[in-house]
Amino acid sequence: MRHRRKLAAVAVATVLTAALSACGSDDADDSTEDETSESTPSPSEDETSDDESDDTETDDADDESDTPAAFDGELTEPGSDLALGDTATVPFDYAGNDGVIEITVVEIREGDPADVADVDGADGMTPYHVTYEVTGVENPEGLGGMVISLDGLTADGNGASQLINFGSGVGGCDEESPDSDWDGATFETCDTFVSDQAVTQVAFAEGDDYSLWDDTQVTWS
Repeated sequence: MRHRRKLAAVAVATVLTAALSACGSDDADDSTEDETSESTPSPSEDETSDDESDDTETDDADDESDTPAAFDGELTEPGSDLALGDTATVPFDYAGNDGVIEITVVEIREGDPADVADVDGADGMTPYHVTYEVTGVENPEGLGGMVISLDGLTADGNGASQLINFGSGVGGCDEESPDSDWDGATFETCDTFVSDQAVTQVAFAEGDDYSLWDDTQVTWS
């Protein structure tokens, strides 16, 4: 929009300068006609002005349509304790894009130790699979392709190690991400944690307001 305005302004200035230069070379007998001509806006000037106005209105409308509406709902309070099946509404940032999502932890289930027997560092440990649903509430298109994970916790609040899968998950627990053109539709994903103690809690601890360090995470149990 700014470039188009600048070019239009330069074009008008060029036309006016040419008109004033021509007036200086005319005879005195033609001065009245020149003054009349100068005082009357030329069709090209009017059209240029109209074009600028139309461009401004169109570009302003485009800018408004491209700006995500501000979230006017209620976010889940940091430090909240929820039950399995409850939904938390939290801010989320991905690739520099701010949005809001809903997270519903559906299940925490114990897996088969044999599934992680060949995993380095998981000797004698048991996998725990956490299934949860994610829905885009604000600016989901900016969060397309995002990677999200929760934190698995034991009963005493200690964190369990998360198993990162580069292929299919173990024990039917597959990590999912939304498409790059995500429209906010709910998708289900699953995180696997390994621990020698039972994983009985799950936490969301991301961003500035939710953290395990100061007990401001959202916890499901």
